[in-house]
Amino acid sequence: MIYALFFCKAFLNFCFNEKLNFMQNENKQFTPFYWMTQPEVTERKEHVREFVNPDNIPWTDWLMPGTRYKLLYCDLSSGFFNILLQVDPGTEASMHWHLGTAMAYILEGGFHYHEDDKGDTNNCFTCETGGSIHQPFSPQGCIMLGIMHGPIAGYHEGNMVVIADAKLHYEMAKQNDAVKLTTVVGYVHEPEW
Repeated sequence: MIYALFFCKAFLNFCFNEKLNFMQNENKQFTPFYWMTQPEVTERKEHVREFVNPDNIPWTDWLMPGTRYKLLYCDLSSGFFNILLQVDPGTEASMHWHLGTAMAYILEGGFHYHEDDKGDTNNCFTCETGGSIHQPFSPQGCIMLGIMHGPIAGYHEGNMVVIADAKLHYEMAKQNDAVKLTTVVGYVHEPEW
């Protein structure tokens, strides 16, 4: 306990002395204390927008008939991505497997996996944990915000036919000229605009 108190006192003295040294010195000293006490607003990059109206992003055909998406956010290194997903009424998705957790917030309409657990109203939320394998159905169609923490593996006739990761979503949207307003992060080199 004595050592902890001694350490805290020494740290506070260090911080106070760093603050005094900083204020007395004309040249900025970039110490950890400086960054904790002198935050500056991050400089805005010319082509990056903080807020985007999804109405200005065109729909891109998604992985199965009757579905379209708008790529809002895409982290090419972590594999995280966010989409608006539009599903036509009566669409039954193919069987798919979530390799990472996926969350959905229903904005319009609804969908479900089981008759006794329907997400068929606006403002419903679901969390599909990594490892989930299911086949959703949307009787009335829907629009949802999808927050993906990893790829989705799609099946057709019992065979895995696609691994839909962040990169695939990015490339599909790019082919549709639909990534100009997407927030894309994750690599040392920025995407070409």
